[in-house]
Amino acid sequence: MKKTETKQILDLLTQLTEAVIGPAAGRPPNEPKPSISERVDKLDDRVSEVQLGLATLAADTKAQFEKVDERFQKIDTRFDAVDVQFKTVNRNIAVTRLELVDHMERIHSELTGRIIDLEVPGPGGRGGSASGSGGVPLTS
Repeated sequence: MKKTETKQILDLLTQLTEAVIGPAAGRPPNEPKPSISERVDKLDDRVSEVQLGLATLAADTKAQFEKVDERFQKIDTRFDAVDVQFKTVNRNIAVTRLELVDHMERIHSELTGRIIDLEVPGPGGRGGSASGSGGVPLTS
């Protein structure tokens, strides 16, 4: 092993030890160091706590996502109902538009026929003078 690798390993072991039992400066000098098995047990307990916390977090997150999914499904159902209503309204608008156009065409045809019938025949024959001025004036 190279000296730098040995130094890195010692540094990592020191960091691990300080993480488990605290920094060496914080321990009284007369207090014996915990044994390796005690330190491993303590570390193992901590790993178990972290794993339990992660499992709990995963379960909570999954439950929250399921609730959000249910809400989105309800909203999606509502949007489908709104889409149906909009299709109905659009269809009604199209039918009403066709009816209005038909009525306007009939009114226009009827008025055109009545105006022609009311025009005074002039010297040019049927309905009015050759210049187009004549007949019954329309009221505004």
